[in-house]
This record gives sequence, C-alpha cells and structure tokens, in this order.
Amino acid sequence: MSSGYQAEHRRPYFAKPWPLAVIKATFEMRKSVLTIILPLSIFLISCGQTTNPNVVAAIKNDTLNIPSKIKMVTDSEPGESMIISGTIYLPDGKTPANEAILSVWHTDTKGYYIAGGGGAGELHPRIHGRMKTGADGKYELLTIKPAQYPSHTSPAHVHGHISAPNFPEYPIIYYFDGDDLITDKNRSDLNNHYGGTPSIIKLTKDNKGILTGHRDIILQYVKPSDETMKLQW
Repeated sequence: MSSGYQAEHRRPYFAKPWPLAVIKATFEMRKSVLTIILPLSIFLISCGQTTNPNVVAAIKNDTLNIPSKIKMVTDSEPGESMIISGTIYLPDGKTPANEAILSVWHTDTKGYYIAGGGGAGELHPRIHGRMKTGADGKYELLTIKPAQYPSHTSPAHVHGHISAPNFPEYPIIYYFDGDDLITDKNRSDLNNHYGGTPSIIKLTKDNKGILTGHRDIILQYVKPSDETMKLQW
C-alpha cells in the first residue's frame, strides 16, 4: 500500500426514524388500496367460472329435465307416424343403463334435414330430439318415418348419438327393413354399426295405423374421435 494513501473513515449512516404520524398515514393508505384491489382481483380471477347459482342450475337442467319419451314433430308434420322404443343396457346386456342420453335426428318426407334442403343439414337438423333414461333404461320416440336422401344413395335412416356415465358420446344409426336400398349384399355392413344390436329394425303398424319399431341398445365404450364429437344442438 502506498504511503501516500490514507484510508477514508466515515461515520456510519443511520436513517432517521419516520414520525409516528407518517407511519400511520402510510398504513391507512395501503389498507385502503388493498380494500379496492383485493376484491377486484378476486372478481377478475373468477371471471369465466360458473359461480352464479342460476347459471349452474341452468346447466344442470340441460340434462336433468330430459324425458325418456319424446315427440319430435307436430301433428301437422307430413308423413307416416312412427314410434321407436327400446331399452338401453350396460355392456353386460342385462342391466338397464340409468341416465343414458340418446339424441336422434333424421330427414323429413322429402329427404331433407332442413326445410328446402341444403344449408347446415345434419349440423342443425329440423327434426331432432333428445331422451334420457331412468332406472329402467327405457326410451321412446314418436316422429315420422324419414325418407331417403333425394340422391337415393342411402337407405332411409335415423341418426343417433348415445352417451352415459363413463361412456363417451358415440354414433349409432337405425335403418328400416324393406327399404329398397337395403340388399342382400349390403345388409351385413348396414347392421355392423355401433349399438350392440342390429341397426336394421322391422316396422309394423299397430291398431292405430302407427308404424312401430323396437331396438334395444347395448352400451359400448368408444374412444372419442372426430366422428364422436358432441352435437351442435
């Protein structure tokens, strides 16, 4: 160390304490800010979450108030009246499936999903409905017999999507025996769809002249895919 260097000695610095009045004022100011920011933060965090009891009730009612029997058309709808009924079972084929939801839709007597044809088609069909089973697993729909597409490329049919607790939604389909587009060549393929039972059902007329058909459904676990995406109605 050079002899010409002298260490500089400084007195340690001690900050002067704040006056009590200043401390109290600062505390009150911070307290006021918190009373504004904290509720606002909680509000912002909760945005997008369903906390309103009325909204929660509405969501629950969307599935709670679905009947097991539905009428899909008005009395003025053209076409032959048709009733399809059955029981939805768990995979054992014996135990009725409680709270299974079956959504169905089909064309009108002209083969259109919407009036005049074209447009949204199956995405927003005019004739559609939804059923939810009770403890007995039974369902029933009253509608009209659909027609083939105007192009006559597929037998007349009713589309369905089914789901249940622990069973994601997946598609099924109903065809009608006697359709001229059902042949010995394609019958096996048409029957080989989801549902656990043949897709082609027989229609007979009851004493009121109403076409009636029966089909039980056995639930299957189908891995969700683009084909099984949820309906838009």
